Amino acid sequence: MEEFFPLELENWLAYLFIWARLMGIVFLFPFFTYQGVPTMLRIWLSLVIALLIFLSMGVIPEFDFRGPLEMVLLLGKEVLVGLALGYLVVLMFSVFLNAGQMSDLKSGLMLSGVFEPQFGSRVTFMGNFYYLLALAFFLTLNGHHYLLQAMADSYVIIPIDGPFMREAAVGGVLRLFADMFAMAFKLVAPIIVILMLMDIALGLIAKTVPQIHVFILGLPLKIALSMLLFAMLLPVFGTVWESQIGDFTQSLIGFMQRW
Repeated sequence: MEEFFPLELENWLAYLFIWARLMGIVFLFPFFTYQGVPTMLRIWLSLVIALLIFLSMGVIPEFDFRGPLEMVLLLGKEVLVGLALGYLVVLMFSVFLNAGQMSDLKSGLMLSGVFEPQFGSRVTFMGNFYYLLALAFFLTLNGHHYLLQAMADSYVIIPIDGPFMREAAVGGVLRLFADMFAMAFKLVAPIIVILMLMDIALGLIAKTVPQIHVFILGLPLKIALSMLLFAMLLPVFGTVWESQIGDFTQSLIGFMQRW
């Protein structure tokens, strides 16, 4: 390591590599993937965050490359690392999106899906609502502070001139996918279980009282029940989502350590 003097021009090479990784993260961050957010705003924000991290490092890393080609390759590697970490953040918020869509699948609201440009696919009503609510909880719980701290720690855990990825990180990605699906199911498990019990009850009613059209009455009843259950469980969801965000932050740091 060398002493850190921000005004020396040779030190700004480190800033360039830091910015390359931050740009990959910011461009995939959920708050800035909306179509209405200008690209220049994302670039400017990544420049500012990279500058703050650069000034807070105190020392700059020593780089070992022999020419412009190796420098370009190292710069491209940092962009790919940033995109990988940004994708993991997107994966965290997709937990809540998938949880809402699981609820819609069971309650009969899958037909309410509309095309969402942010995701490039159809998103159901409750799926989008869960996603937006998760973003609101994330800001309320100062989750962005923990995320920024994790991004700053990434330069220590994953050195700029280190290898791109180790074999242990591949298994870590698969484990994260499995954990995210399990988290999504846990969030809506009470609603799914109660709706399954309601399906059984409607089936028994259809057998005992054939005159009742359970298929006509069941759909609006299931939708109303799912909405009522969500309203009743909303205070509990805040505590659960807080723990989920904390668990994901630890999982993100653990993944970077295996990198």
